[in-house]
Amino acid sequence: MTPQNLMLLPLSTPKLSIGCPILDGCLGSGIPCNSITELVGESSSGKMQLCLQLTVKAQLPPSHGRLGGSSLYIFIEFIFSFHRLQQVANFYQASFPNLIGLDPLEDIYVHDVHDAQQLIHVLRDIEAFLAIDHTRLPVKLIVTDSIVALFRSLYERTLAYLK
Repeated sequence: MTPQNLMLLPLSTPKLSIGCPILDGCLGSGIPCNSITELVGESSSGKMQLCLQLTVKAQLPPSHGRLGGSSLYIFIEFIFSFHRLQQVANFYQASFPNLIGLDPLEDIYVHDVHDAQQLIHVLRDIEAFLAIDHTRLPVKLIVTDSIVALFRSLYERTLAYLK
């Protein structure tokens, strides 16, 4: 997928419902597919929690406002919280036992990245990964958490310098 290809897509694109009527309303029914959405907020405001929930929710069928697909979660900052992802997966599996597989984690692919060069390498490989038919559900959601962490350490942490 290239930026030029994105321009050829129809303007009405499917959306991934967040599941919160207020947020979905603000977003016009959810997060638009075939696009990049950036979540911004204070530390501990719930950005990672929302991303973890979306990776599991993406497995639900479109009839439930979701994508019917698997997710790729690229984490950059800190250590990935597999324990928290397991808790989220258990909750949604119990809530939708007929709609989510026996092990929701089978449809979430996690990859760690430690520097900008490694991220560029991973991004180049994503298209090949998506083309391989080894997933139970097609990959429909890619989360990168937190891309700014790669560049934060390269610069001084003063406000004047960051401006």
